[in-house]
Amino acid sequence: MAAHAVCALLALAALSACAQEATIWVDVAPNSEEVDDVEKRYTPELESELQSAKDDALLLYTEFTGRSGLELKMFLKEMTGFANKTLYSLDRRTLANAPEYCRSDLENRLKKIEHDAKLAASFSGVNHHKFLLGHMVVFRMHLNKSEDYIKKCDRVIKTCGVSCESTPRVRRWRRHAADELHRVRDDIQHSRRSYRDILTHAHRHLNHLRRQANKRAKEASDAFERCHN
Repeated sequence: MAAHAVCALLALAALSACAQEATIWVDVAPNSEEVDDVEKRYTPELESELQSAKDDALLLYTEFTGRSGLELKMFLKEMTGFANKTLYSLDRRTLANAPEYCRSDLENRLKKIEHDAKLAASFSGVNHHKFLLGHMVVFRMHLNKSEDYIKKCDRVIKTCGVSCESTPRVRRWRRHAADELHRVRDDIQHSRRSYRDILTHAHRHLNHLRRQANKRAKEASDAFERCHN
């Protein structure tokens, strides 16, 4: 019995010694590939998306304002001198032999038609531009928010390194920045459809003003004919 007890004690002591010598090694060194992946996946990518969204929003605004502005400019140029062009299209002898009050009434009516057409076109153009500019303001608001969140991330990363990309605060800011950019992308698609509708409406409105001016000019010419006959 004594021998068995001694053997048991020796075995227990051996196990205890092995347990004390056993060491668990944990590799805490940063994985360079993982760090590079984090940096590539987050900071530069968001900044690139932000710049791309800025460029797309500005391109959309300049494209449609340019197209609408060009058509308005052409219409205003066409209507400039509309009264004189209409007078020159009439018979010169009839104009010369007509009473003064008939010629004055015709000239005044034609000038009023020209003024009304240009005023209506300009007013419509201003309203359309305000609508386009309103969309651009919304774009800028979300882009500024996204940029602010990205700058916050950059300041933290510059202070403590790329490893801070994974902190809850930076991840939250990054998520907010991405959400704002997604809203801009969605708004751009919606605005593009709205801009097309505006261009179509503007084109039809200018054609309506053109037909209306010609109709009123015809009525003024007919009234002139009745006046001097």
